[in-house]
Amino acid sequence: MSLASIRGAAHPRVDVLSTGPNLMAAKSHPITASKIYYIKLGRGGDWEAESLRDSVIRFGYREAPHELCSKGEWQGVWEAMKAIRGDAGAATRDVNQIRAFYEADDRSIFITFVGGLLYWCRPGGEVELLEDRSHRRTTLDGWHSTSAGGTVLSADRLSGRLLKVQMFRGTICDVRASDYVLRRLNDELAPEVAAAEEAERVLLAAIVGLMRLLTWQDFELLVDLVFSTSGWRRLSQVGRTQKTVDLELILPSTAERAFVQVKSQASPSGLRDYAARLSQADAYDRMFFVWHTGDIPEDDAPAGVVLLGPQKLSRMILDAGLSSWLREKVS
Repeated sequence: MSLASIRGAAHPRVDVLSTGPNLMAAKSHPITASKIYYIKLGRGGDWEAESLRDSVIRFGYREAPHELCSKGEWQGVWEAMKAIRGDAGAATRDVNQIRAFYEADDRSIFITFVGGLLYWCRPGGEVELLEDRSHRRTTLDGWHSTSAGGTVLSADRLSGRLLKVQMFRGTICDVRASDYVLRRLNDELAPEVAAAEEAERVLLAAIVGLMRLLTWQDFELLVDLVFSTSGWRRLSQVGRTQKTVDLELILPSTAERAFVQVKSQASPSGLRDYAARLSQADAYDRMFFVWHTGDIPEDDAPAGVVLLGPQKLSRMILDAGLSSWLREKVS
Protein backbone atom coordinates (compact mmCIF):
# COMPACT_ATOMS: atom_id res chain seq x y z
CA MET A 1 0.00 0.00 0.00
CA SER A 2 1.31 3.42 -0.94
CA LEU A 3 0.85 6.69 0.89
CA ALA A 4 -1.91 7.56 -1.56
CA SER A 5 -3.90 4.66 -0.13
CA ILE A 6 -4.23 6.19 3.31
CA ARG A 7 -5.21 9.52 1.80
CA GLY A 8 -8.32 7.78 0.60
CA ALA A 9 -7.39 8.25 -3.04
CA ALA A 10 -9.38 6.09 -5.44
CA HIS A 11 -7.71 4.46 -8.42
CA PRO A 12 -9.70 4.97 -11.63
CA ARG A 13 -11.24 1.90 -13.16
CA VAL A 14 -9.40 0.81 -16.26
CA ASP A 15 -11.38 -0.98 -18.97
CA VAL A 16 -9.28 -3.19 -21.19
CA LEU A 17 -10.19 -4.34 -24.64
CA SER A 18 -8.91 -7.84 -24.06
CA THR A 19 -6.92 -9.86 -21.60
CA GLY A 20 -4.01 -12.10 -22.31
CA PRO A 21 -3.56 -15.72 -21.24
CA ASN A 22 -2.34 -16.47 -17.76
CA LEU A 23 1.26 -15.91 -16.88
CA MET A 24 2.23 -19.59 -16.97
CA ALA A 25 0.89 -19.93 -20.50
CA ALA A 26 2.68 -16.71 -21.44
CA LYS A 27 5.99 -18.15 -20.27
CA SER A 28 5.37 -21.31 -22.33
CA HIS A 29 4.47 -19.32 -25.45
CA PRO A 30 6.26 -15.96 -25.29
CA ILE A 31 5.25 -13.12 -27.57
CA THR A 32 7.80 -12.54 -30.32
CA ALA A 33 7.99 -10.14 -33.24
CA SER A 34 10.11 -9.78 -36.36
CA LYS A 35 9.37 -6.03 -36.41
CA ILE A 36 7.54 -3.61 -34.14
CA TYR A 37 5.95 -0.49 -35.59
CA TYR A 38 4.28 2.51 -33.98
CA ILE A 39 1.20 3.78 -35.84
CA LYS A 40 -1.02 6.83 -35.41
CA LEU A 41 -4.62 5.89 -36.04
CA GLY A 42 -5.78 8.93 -37.98
CA ARG A 43 -5.17 12.64 -37.74
CA GLY A 44 -5.84 13.60 -34.14
CA GLY A 45 -6.82 10.01 -33.35
CA ASP A 46 -9.89 10.10 -35.63
CA TRP A 47 -9.70 6.35 -36.32
CA GLU A 48 -8.80 5.15 -32.83
CA ALA A 49 -12.30 4.18 -31.68
CA GLU A 50 -13.14 2.46 -34.97
CA SER A 51 -9.86 0.55 -35.07
CA LEU A 52 -10.17 -0.76 -31.52
CA ARG A 53 -13.87 -1.57 -31.87
CA ASP A 54 -13.66 -3.32 -35.24
CA SER A 55 -10.22 -4.93 -34.72
CA VAL A 56 -8.74 -3.19 -37.75
CA ILE A 57 -5.77 -0.96 -38.54
CA ARG A 58 -6.66 2.26 -40.35
CA PHE A 59 -4.17 4.14 -42.49
CA GLY A 60 -4.39 7.28 -44.60
CA TYR A 61 -2.02 8.10 -47.47
CA ARG A 62 -4.87 8.48 -49.97
CA GLU A 63 -2.35 9.60 -52.62
CA ALA A 64 -0.55 6.24 -52.58
CA PRO A 65 -1.11 4.22 -55.79
CA HIS A 66 -2.80 1.12 -54.37
CA GLU A 67 -2.26 -1.03 -57.44
CA LEU A 68 1.51 -0.50 -57.39
CA CYS A 69 1.68 -0.94 -53.60
CA SER A 70 -0.21 -4.25 -53.78
CA LYS A 71 2.25 -5.55 -56.37
CA GLY A 72 5.27 -4.39 -54.39
CA GLU A 73 6.45 -2.08 -57.17
CA TRP A 74 8.07 0.36 -54.77
CA GLN A 75 10.16 2.21 -57.33
CA GLY A 76 6.96 3.14 -59.11
CA VAL A 77 5.38 4.15 -55.80
CA TRP A 78 8.40 6.33 -55.04
CA GLU A 79 8.17 8.06 -58.40
CA ALA A 80 4.46 8.68 -57.91
CA MET A 81 5.00 10.13 -54.44
CA LYS A 82 7.90 12.27 -55.66
CA ALA A 83 5.68 13.75 -58.36
CA ILE A 84 3.13 14.62 -55.67
CA ARG A 85 5.58 15.87 -53.03
CA GLY A 86 8.09 17.46 -55.34
CA ASP A 87 10.84 16.28 -52.99
CA ALA A 88 12.84 13.07 -53.15
CA GLY A 89 13.45 12.89 -49.38
CA ALA A 90 9.77 13.32 -48.59
CA ALA A 91 8.90 10.65 -51.16
CA THR A 92 11.35 8.23 -49.53
CA ARG A 93 9.83 8.83 -46.08
CA ASP A 94 6.34 8.30 -47.49
CA VAL A 95 7.29 5.05 -49.22
CA ASN A 96 8.91 3.69 -46.06
CA GLN A 97 5.66 4.17 -44.14
CA ILE A 98 3.40 2.90 -46.91
CA ARG A 99 5.58 -0.15 -47.44
CA ALA A 100 5.57 -0.97 -43.72
CA PHE A 101 1.76 -0.92 -43.71
CA TYR A 102 1.46 -3.11 -46.81
CA GLU A 103 4.24 -5.60 -46.09
CA ALA A 104 3.95 -6.15 -42.34
CA ASP A 105 2.88 -9.74 -41.71
CA ASP A 106 1.48 -11.59 -38.71
CA ARG A 107 4.97 -11.88 -37.23
CA SER A 108 5.00 -8.07 -36.87
CA ILE A 109 3.40 -6.01 -34.13
CA PHE A 110 1.79 -2.59 -34.39
CA ILE A 111 1.50 -0.48 -31.24
CA THR A 112 -0.39 2.73 -30.53
CA PHE A 113 -1.48 4.76 -27.51
CA VAL A 114 -5.14 5.45 -26.75
CA GLY A 115 -6.63 6.82 -23.55
CA GLY A 116 -3.44 6.42 -21.53
CA LEU A 117 -2.96 2.78 -22.52
CA LEU A 118 -0.60 1.05 -24.92
CA TYR A 119 -2.47 -1.11 -27.43
CA TRP A 120 -0.85 -3.72 -29.65
CA CYS A 121 -1.95 -6.01 -32.44
CA ARG A 122 -0.70 -8.21 -35.25
CA PRO A 123 -1.78 -7.37 -38.82
CA GLY A 124 -3.86 -10.01 -40.51
CA GLY A 125 -5.37 -9.76 -43.99
CA GLU A 126 -4.47 -7.88 -47.14
CA VAL A 127 -4.69 -4.09 -47.42
CA GLU A 128 -8.16 -2.90 -48.41
CA LEU A 129 -8.63 0.36 -50.32
CA LEU A 130 -11.74 2.17 -49.08
CA GLU A 131 -14.04 4.48 -51.05
CA ASP A 132 -12.29 7.59 -49.74
CA ARG A 133 -8.97 6.00 -50.81
CA SER A 134 -7.83 5.52 -47.22
CA HIS A 135 -6.66 2.04 -46.23
CA ARG A 136 -7.63 -0.68 -43.80
CA ARG A 137 -6.24 -4.00 -42.66
CA THR A 138 -7.75 -6.55 -40.34
CA THR A 139 -5.85 -7.70 -37.27
CA LEU A 140 -4.98 -11.27 -36.42
CA ASP A 141 -6.86 -11.33 -33.11
CA GLY A 142 -7.79 -7.74 -32.28
CA TRP A 143 -6.09 -4.99 -30.31
CA HIS A 144 -4.82 -5.78 -26.82
CA SER A 145 -4.16 -3.41 -23.94
CA THR A 146 -2.69 -6.05 -21.63
CA SER A 147 0.46 -8.12 -21.50
CA ALA A 148 0.50 -11.87 -22.07
CA GLY A 149 -0.02 -12.32 -18.34
CA GLY A 150 -2.94 -9.88 -18.17
CA THR A 151 -1.13 -6.80 -16.85
CA VAL A 152 -2.72 -3.55 -18.03
CA LEU A 153 -0.25 -1.63 -20.19
CA SER A 154 -0.79 1.79 -18.62
CA ALA A 155 1.34 4.51 -20.20
CA ASP A 156 2.24 6.00 -16.83
CA ARG A 157 4.06 2.75 -16.02
CA LEU A 158 6.05 2.61 -19.24
CA SER A 159 9.55 3.88 -19.92
CA GLY A 160 10.05 7.29 -21.51
CA ARG A 161 12.35 5.48 -23.93
CA LEU A 162 9.20 4.00 -25.47
CA LEU A 163 6.76 6.86 -24.85
CA LYS A 164 8.84 9.31 -26.87
CA VAL A 165 7.83 7.44 -30.03
CA GLN A 166 4.53 9.34 -29.80
CA MET A 167 6.44 12.46 -30.86
CA PHE A 168 6.95 10.99 -34.33
CA ARG A 169 5.41 13.42 -36.81
CA GLY A 170 4.50 10.88 -39.46
CA THR A 171 2.12 7.92 -39.34
CA ILE A 172 4.27 4.76 -39.02
CA CYS A 173 7.79 4.30 -37.71
CA ASP A 174 10.02 1.57 -36.37
CA VAL A 175 10.04 1.23 -32.59
CA ARG A 176 13.65 1.47 -31.45
CA ALA A 177 12.78 0.21 -27.98
CA SER A 178 11.47 -3.06 -29.42
CA ASP A 179 13.37 -5.14 -26.86
CA TYR A 180 11.67 -3.21 -24.07
CA VAL A 181 8.23 -3.66 -25.67
CA LEU A 182 8.67 -7.42 -25.88
CA ARG A 183 9.78 -7.61 -22.26
CA ARG A 184 6.69 -5.72 -21.15
CA LEU A 185 4.38 -7.83 -23.31
CA ASN A 186 5.91 -10.97 -21.79
CA ASP A 187 5.89 -9.62 -18.21
CA GLU A 188 9.67 -9.89 -18.05
CA LEU A 189 11.88 -7.61 -15.98
CA ALA A 190 15.18 -6.17 -17.04
CA PRO A 191 17.99 -7.70 -14.94
CA GLU A 192 18.55 -4.35 -13.22
CA VAL A 193 14.86 -4.06 -12.32
CA ALA A 194 14.73 -7.64 -11.03
CA ALA A 195 17.76 -6.97 -8.83
CA ALA A 196 16.16 -3.78 -7.48
CA GLU A 197 12.90 -5.61 -6.70
CA GLU A 198 14.76 -8.32 -4.82
CA ALA A 199 16.69 -5.72 -2.83
CA GLU A 200 13.44 -3.95 -2.01
CA ARG A 201 11.83 -7.21 -0.88
CA VAL A 202 14.73 -7.84 1.51
CA LEU A 203 14.50 -4.26 2.83
CA LEU A 204 10.76 -4.53 3.47
CA ALA A 205 11.28 -7.73 5.43
CA ALA A 206 14.01 -6.00 7.45
CA ILE A 207 11.69 -3.07 8.19
CA VAL A 208 9.13 -5.49 9.66
CA GLY A 209 11.82 -6.91 11.93
CA LEU A 210 12.96 -3.45 13.02
CA MET A 211 9.39 -2.36 13.85
CA ARG A 212 9.08 -5.26 16.25
CA LEU A 213 12.11 -3.98 18.19
CA LEU A 214 10.42 -0.66 18.99
CA THR A 215 8.87 0.17 22.33
CA TRP A 216 5.11 0.73 22.11
CA GLN A 217 5.68 4.48 22.56
CA ASP A 218 8.14 4.61 19.65
CA PHE A 219 5.85 2.47 17.52
CA GLU A 220 3.00 4.95 18.05
CA LEU A 221 5.37 7.78 17.14
CA LEU A 222 6.38 5.95 13.96
CA VAL A 223 2.73 5.51 12.96
CA ASP A 224 2.14 9.20 13.67
CA LEU A 225 5.03 10.11 11.33
CA VAL A 226 3.71 7.85 8.56
CA PHE A 227 0.32 9.55 8.60
CA SER A 228 1.71 13.07 8.86
CA THR A 229 3.91 12.56 5.77
CA SER A 230 0.84 11.54 3.78
CA GLY A 231 -1.20 14.65 4.51
CA TRP A 232 -3.13 13.71 7.64
CA ARG A 233 -3.00 16.22 10.49
CA ARG A 234 -3.05 15.06 14.09
CA LEU A 235 -5.71 16.61 16.31
CA SER A 236 -4.61 14.99 19.55
CA GLN A 237 -1.35 13.85 21.11
CA VAL A 238 -0.11 10.32 20.79
CA GLY A 239 -1.14 8.17 23.73
CA ARG A 240 -3.11 10.96 25.47
CA THR A 241 -6.55 10.73 23.85
CA GLN A 242 -9.76 8.87 24.54
CA LYS A 243 -9.36 5.31 25.71
CA THR A 244 -10.59 4.06 22.31
CA VAL A 245 -8.20 6.18 20.26
CA ASP A 246 -4.43 6.44 19.96
CA LEU A 247 -4.46 9.07 17.20
CA GLU A 248 -7.19 11.43 16.13
CA LEU A 249 -6.65 12.77 12.58
CA ILE A 250 -8.13 15.07 10.01
CA LEU A 251 -7.39 15.22 6.28
CA PRO A 252 -7.46 18.97 5.52
CA SER A 253 -8.15 18.55 1.80
CA THR A 254 -11.46 16.75 2.42
CA ALA A 255 -12.16 17.46 6.13
CA GLU A 256 -12.39 13.71 6.65
CA ARG A 257 -11.88 12.67 10.27
CA ALA A 258 -10.42 9.35 11.35
CA PHE A 259 -9.09 7.69 14.42
CA VAL A 260 -6.16 5.32 14.62
CA GLN A 261 -5.80 2.41 16.97
CA VAL A 262 -2.16 1.33 17.29
CA LYS A 263 -1.31 -2.11 18.61
CA SER A 264 2.08 -3.75 18.90
CA GLN A 265 0.36 -7.09 19.41
CA ALA A 266 -3.06 -7.49 17.76
CA SER A 267 -5.68 -10.21 17.64
CA PRO A 268 -8.93 -10.77 15.74
CA SER A 269 -10.96 -10.36 18.91
CA GLY A 270 -9.31 -7.02 19.63
CA LEU A 271 -10.04 -5.86 16.10
CA ARG A 272 -13.70 -6.82 16.42
CA ASP A 273 -13.94 -4.89 19.68
CA TYR A 274 -12.56 -1.69 18.17
CA ALA A 275 -14.64 -2.09 14.99
CA ALA A 276 -17.74 -2.24 17.18
CA ARG A 277 -16.70 0.98 18.90
CA LEU A 278 -16.30 2.64 15.51
CA SER A 279 -19.94 1.89 14.67
CA GLN A 280 -20.91 3.94 17.75
CA ALA A 281 -18.54 6.85 17.04
CA ASP A 282 -20.40 9.38 14.89
CA ALA A 283 -17.51 11.86 14.96
CA TYR A 284 -15.30 9.76 12.66
CA ASP A 285 -15.55 8.74 9.01
CA ARG A 286 -13.31 5.72 9.36
CA MET A 287 -10.81 3.91 11.51
CA PHE A 288 -7.24 2.74 10.92
CA PHE A 289 -6.19 -0.35 12.85
CA VAL A 290 -2.38 -0.59 12.88
CA TRP A 291 -0.18 -3.36 14.27
CA HIS A 292 3.17 -5.02 13.67
CA THR A 293 2.65 -8.45 15.27
CA GLY A 294 -0.46 -10.62 15.07
CA ASP A 295 -2.37 -13.12 12.95
CA ILE A 296 -4.96 -10.80 11.41
CA PRO A 297 -5.39 -11.13 7.62
CA GLU A 298 -4.59 -7.69 6.19
CA ASP A 299 -7.15 -8.03 3.38
CA ASP A 300 -10.18 -8.92 5.54
CA ALA A 301 -11.27 -5.61 7.06
CA PRO A 302 -14.61 -4.90 8.76
CA ALA A 303 -16.75 -2.14 7.24
CA GLY A 304 -15.23 1.31 7.71
CA VAL A 305 -11.90 -0.06 8.96
CA VAL A 306 -8.57 0.15 7.15
CA LEU A 307 -6.14 -2.56 8.24
CA LEU A 308 -2.45 -1.67 8.26
CA GLY A 309 -0.49 -4.70 9.32
CA PRO A 310 3.26 -5.30 9.09
CA GLN A 311 3.33 -5.88 5.31
CA LYS A 312 1.39 -2.78 4.29
CA LEU A 313 2.95 -0.66 7.01
CA SER A 314 6.49 -1.60 5.97
CA ARG A 315 5.73 -0.42 2.42
CA MET A 316 4.36 2.89 3.75
CA ILE A 317 7.43 3.38 5.93
CA LEU A 318 9.68 2.85 2.94
CA ASP A 319 7.62 5.18 0.71
CA ALA A 320 7.65 7.85 3.42
CA GLY A 321 11.44 7.74 3.72
CA LEU A 322 11.29 6.66 7.36
CA SER A 323 13.45 3.54 7.16
CA SER A 324 16.55 5.47 8.30
CA TRP A 325 14.60 6.94 11.25
CA LEU A 326 13.46 3.45 12.21
CA ARG A 327 16.97 2.00 11.94
CA GLU A 328 18.43 4.73 14.12
CA LYS A 329 15.70 4.25 16.75
CA VAL A 330 16.57 0.63 17.36
CA SER A 331 20.33 0.76 16.82
